[in-house]
Amino acid sequence: MKKELTTVKNKIKKLKTKKAQIDEELEPLFIREEELENEEIIAICRKNNITIKDLMSKFRKKQVEVKKSDYEIQETTTLIDQNNNENEENKDENY
Repeated sequence: MKKELTTVKNKIKKLKTKKAQIDEELEPLFIREEELENEEIIAICRKNNITIKDLMSKFRKKQVEVKKSDYEIQETTTLIDQNNNENEENKDENY
């Protein structure tokens, strides 16, 4: 049993080392990916004559719509919960 435990611990140690190495190699790739995506967005905006100001305005407008939608969903859920609670109370009173 001790031999198996040692083997498992060694494998874990090896994998953690590999993971650390992979994470180290991934970080600059993620940064470069983000840079390239930003360059792509800028190129598309230029091609379509969209200013960063216009883009940010559309983004903010969309954010407001999403927040409003989230609020409406939350409000609806609250009303449903209240209705369910009232129905439960009415059931209890009828029994």
